[in-house]
Amino acid sequence: MTSADAPLAVGDDWGQGCGANCFTLDEDGFTCRRVLDVPEVWRVELLMHDTFLPSVNAFVVLDGGEALVVDAGTPDPLNDTRLMRALLGLGVDPAETPTTLFCTHAHIDHVGLARELAEAGARVLVPEGVLADMRRFAVPAWRDGMAARMCAEGASDAEAAELADVIWDHVVNFENEKIAFGTVAPGEAVRLGRWAFEVVSAPGHTVGQCVLWEPETRTAFLGDAVLFLCSTCIGFWDEGEDPIGEQLRTLRALADRGIEHAYMGHGLQEGSVAERCLANAGHHERRSARALAAIEERPGSTGYELVPAMGWRAPFDRWAETPALTRWFLVSESIAHLDHLVATGAVRREPDAAGVSRYFAAE
Repeated sequence: MTSADAPLAVGDDWGQGCGANCFTLDEDGFTCRRVLDVPEVWRVELLMHDTFLPSVNAFVVLDGGEALVVDAGTPDPLNDTRLMRALLGLGVDPAETPTTLFCTHAHIDHVGLARELAEAGARVLVPEGVLADMRRFAVPAWRDGMAARMCAEGASDAEAAELADVIWDHVVNFENEKIAFGTVAPGEAVRLGRWAFEVVSAPGHTVGQCVLWEPETRTAFLGDAVLFLCSTCIGFWDEGEDPIGEQLRTLRALADRGIEHAYMGHGLQEGSVAERCLANAGHHERRSARALAAIEERPGSTGYELVPAMGWRAPFDRWAETPALTRWFLVSESIAHLDHLVATGAVRREPDAAGVSRYFAAE
């Protein structure tokens, strides 16, 4: 049974109605809500507790007696069985209903509950680039490379190790975890009933990130390629010389696609997708310009010294009190902006006698 009108499995603290086409997942008020009729799309909101983002989305698409789940949320224990509860509330039992999980990218808040779905009977699909990211992220050499790069930008050994450890703790590799999965390449389709969702490469937030695109209804599942809730974090991932440049190209390509219905990893669509993509591109360009201005004002600064000059809303006077994961995002994206300026020829990077990178405006 795969129907929005299916009877809900009602317990003591979940499955109650919260309005038309909506039901609660638990007593904390997390919901499964219908957000689009054609295709039939339901949004499942899942908790996040260790970043500034309050929640992460998983989406369930239903058609022809089948289900497609886009992204699998985070394995926070407070999520308990929320995603499976949502599926059961929609009449979807992966052991009986053909169910596919598609993961847009390799971050833990988008793949964290994949094991639960796989063990329940869902087929798990990841883009080939997502598998490559998982393989890269999940080995000690990657963690060591992150620490070494931050040291080379002027961070202390202790802080570099702390920040590398916190991001390494958030990686998942399906192969290491023994989670059965298959791969799909950009340009191929993920099929659900009468619908065919094209897999589209969207590098930037991660190298291998892909989005799903349905051209007839102009519907897209965007992962973290663009968000309305905040600007997507673009860090350095030890592959590719210019992740900010990749993100700018992705944003402009998405703006040109004519997306009308956008479903993102965090938050909801709040207006024109094209306008948001171009505004977000402008936001990144302004931050790079701030970095360049700071280098021109203080030539020879290290990357770590330039972080506060990039316009972050962060308590730099209480930096040590800022959660490590937040500090990782700030330092990593700052380095990505410096990489962008080097790649575009706006600045040059020169190591000093201690091997620490110093930045100078191009002559």
